[in-house]
Amino acid sequence: SSGINAEWPLRPGITKLIVMGVCHDFPGDVSKGKPVKENPGSSDPVTLVDGTNSTIWNGNSETSWFEINLKRICALDNIEFFWVDGAKPENVKVTYKVGSGQEAQKLGEDPFKKVPLSMDCGTTVRVEMFGGNAALKGVKACGVSYNVKEVLKAKVREAYSLKKDLYYVRMHLDKSINNMTYED
Repeated sequence: SSGINAEWPLRPGITKLIVMGVCHDFPGDVSKGKPVKENPGSSDPVTLVDGTNSTIWNGNSETSWFEINLKRICALDNIEFFWVDGAKPENVKVTYKVGSGQEAQKLGEDPFKKVPLSMDCGTTVRVEMFGGNAALKGVKACGVSYNVKEVLKAKVREAYSLKKDLYYVRMHLDKSINNMTYED
């Protein structure tokens, strides 16, 4: 025995650490294979999100548009365009929203290869092109896709994370969310 009488903690320090923020997984293509609507007279919109650059979508109009239904809530990083050589429009506007909520808009800057969306959330992405006859080999909406349960659990964690006395309420809500049945 060394004769040292120590009590815990030996040194004062951090006893509790809480990290707050929004966790995002690695962004990927959230638009591949999703349903697409387009302006009348354009070619088959499925070619926009088929994941290859070997097929071509033609807007066939001075003003063209298409809208991708992402089918889930997505934190959108950017939308990338793969233009047919010499067939890009003069202006590009990207609009996105969650459900029937308020729309957010971003205007593309020439050469319109990638429009940053700042990890804002959306369930649909609409692209409007003005001036010229737009033709695309493909488009890729990059982001992170979440299902309804993941979003609800994140909101519960956010609302109850600092309230110690509500820990069991949060746990009960998490369990209830896990037991929910729904179609994503």
